[in-house]
Amino acid sequence: MSENSQASLDSWLQHIAAVHPREIELGLDRSHRVADRMHLTRPGRYVITVAGTNGKGSCVACLEAILQQAGYRTGAYTSPHMHCFNERFRVDGQSCGDEKLSAALALVESCRGADSLSYFEFATLAALWIFEQAQVDVALLEVGLGGRLDAVNIIDPDIAIITNISRDHEDWLGCGVENIGREKAGILRGNIPAILGSNNPPKSILDRAREVGAQVFMLEKDFKATLSISQAHWKWQGQGAGEIAFLLEALPVPRLALDNVAAALQAIKLLPLDVADSAIGLALESVALPGRFELRRDTVSGKLVVLDVAHNAAAAALLAVNLHCLRQQHPQIGRITGVIAVMADKEIEDMVVALESCLHIWYIAQINEARSMPSAEAEKRVQKAAGTVQLRRFESVTTAYRAACDGAGEQELILVTGSFHTVAAVRNLTQATDEYRPWQSQSR
Repeated sequence: MSENSQASLDSWLQHIAAVHPREIELGLDRSHRVADRMHLTRPGRYVITVAGTNGKGSCVACLEAILQQAGYRTGAYTSPHMHCFNERFRVDGQSCGDEKLSAALALVESCRGADSLSYFEFATLAALWIFEQAQVDVALLEVGLGGRLDAVNIIDPDIAIITNISRDHEDWLGCGVENIGREKAGILRGNIPAILGSNNPPKSILDRAREVGAQVFMLEKDFKATLSISQAHWKWQGQGAGEIAFLLEALPVPRLALDNVAAALQAIKLLPLDVADSAIGLALESVALPGRFELRRDTVSGKLVVLDVAHNAAAAALLAVNLHCLRQQHPQIGRITGVIAVMADKEIEDMVVALESCLHIWYIAQINEARSMPSAEAEKRVQKAAGTVQLRRFESVTTAYRAACDGAGEQELILVTGSFHTVAAVRNLTQATDEYRPWQSQSR
């Protein structure tokens, strides 16, 4: 495709998916060269880069909401998307339009020369150009995979955040949390804050922080979140620049995990920007993210539905805690039926084991994607791990979901989980509900 092409965004997406022989290929050299040809400088006055296994998107959403409430212009680059590619690129909270995205991809194409870029590298370079053109105050960059060799890492951040680390993508990042942590720690830089959203990070992250001279701020040590006994509000304690102590009290309970929100607040307090405490409170009242323990109702049957994009054992374990807590606070909720479909590289057995105390039946399906785990394979693997939980197999997520809704009682709940693709397949079949107030489990 030529640089002057006025092709539709769909055509561009087909093109960038076909240019590189592999969907994912880690490494910074290609992205650096093309960025230089594009004359990219900084995507924003300040840059916050977020890496981790789970919680990256929640952290970015929280930062985005607070900064916008305080009157700052934001650019947020996240992945994957739920419904359309445009969602990955937000300026002031709004997804970029097709025309702007097509122009950005055309520029990347015109500057790549002999370099073969992956799909994610194309998208990352497009995002950096879009944010630079928009002159955003703060660019929020979510790492796609790992950190050290992820295309996002061509930009030196002003603040680096690493959320919790657990086993995932081991084919790419190495086996075990220490190897994974070492890759995530590649986003750290000397003399900048390194915010760790876990109170027990892998030693490899701490070692890397010491090696480069990053300023570490760790959950429960340097900042923390504390729920009230009634769970009606919470408080945050942390530090600003120059070891100035901060205490925020009576904060509204958000719809996102407090560990991630606490890490975002620590970043806010370290930015050299004026953000009023009132802006933080107002932002937390409404901040939410699709597919993160999202409670909705089925549009046909009216059944209560939880959508959660959990796709590894650690995320499934937190999902189980959240489900138990929801039922404790709302005892009218009856049995839970699970609909699950995962990508082929996921450990579906570990996810099912983490959730087995919550569910009485799994409706197993497969995603309409080439990398999906076939439902027959998923069923076979779940049978070995699921104990006494009942199983039913379907060829698509939508048919499994509809059968689950039809088979559930009036007060029963439908859980849809396993991946972004799984949730996206049914989310438009549901509608928002405000019946259940925001809450948080005490167990983090």
